[in-house]
Amino acid sequence: HDGSIKVTQLNFNTVHGLYKDRYAFRENMTDVIIQNLLQDQKVKIKCRDWVKKVAIYKFRLAVQLPDKIIVYELYSDDVSDMHYRVKDKIMQRFDCNLLVVTAHHILLCKDHRLQAYAFSGAKEREWVLEANIRYIKVIGGPPGKEGLLVGLRSGQVLKIFVDNPFPMLIIKQPQCIRCIDISMGRDKLAIIDETQTCSVYDIKTKKLLFQEPNATSLAWNTHNGDMMCFSSNGYLNIKASNFPVHQRKMQGYVVGFSGSKIFCLQNLTMQAVDVPQSAPMNQYIEKRKKYRLRLCVDTTA
Repeated sequence: HDGSIKVTQLNFNTVHGLYKDRYAFRENMTDVIIQNLLQDQKVKIKCRDWVKKVAIYKFRLAVQLPDKIIVYELYSDDVSDMHYRVKDKIMQRFDCNLLVVTAHHILLCKDHRLQAYAFSGAKEREWVLEANIRYIKVIGGPPGKEGLLVGLRSGQVLKIFVDNPFPMLIIKQPQCIRCIDISMGRDKLAIIDETQTCSVYDIKTKKLLFQEPNATSLAWNTHNGDMMCFSSNGYLNIKASNFPVHQRKMQGYVVGFSGSKIFCLQNLTMQAVDVPQSAPMNQYIEKRKKYRLRLCVDTTA
């Protein structure tokens, strides 16, 4: 009543999930949009309640509401199908930092605890880790035996299987983990730590292959195990094998890389960007030419 005017700005966190070319995100606080990034198709699910978390994996979609988790499934096995129906409801309140879904389980992260629940609501397994969980990613596997990549605040990267009570240490870094991804052949691991350094390791030998600075997000190409990309300071960086990085200007955060398309989150909107493969292709061709020339010299010497 004193005549003053106040301006309040409300900022809401992005609630979303991505699996290959399927992207699910919250809209208007109570709806979930599933988008096929390659075909540019969208479908809306009206939840009529506050959507707290969203997770997507293959033919499964999980939506956390204040008093339950609803699990949806696709009507068919058709990869182009965009019709979801309710499969199960877990009528429990959950307090979690991260949520992922697999074929038969919901996995919840809360600080340093990871819990696996069946769709019936029964808790089947719990892992108590050494430090808080900062990142988790489902990397596939047989139904009920999927593998997870888990990055910890302590710098550890673990592989956990849903049906195995024992986590396996892959890499230990001195800095907190911010983002991780594994190559198509499951032989290389890329990590971004809190210093924004992107480090790539050979999983079998634990050898550090290379590092790149100023990285904010990354993704391996799902069609080429030697190609990855990462975002940094308004640039998209594409690295093929051990060749130098190829850059192009692009705002946003890279979250996926499939063939010649890069999935990038820009201003809360997911976009599929076509990236020419001429630069890395020329690098491979040039290397092949040098190899042939060296082989020819060795032969004639």
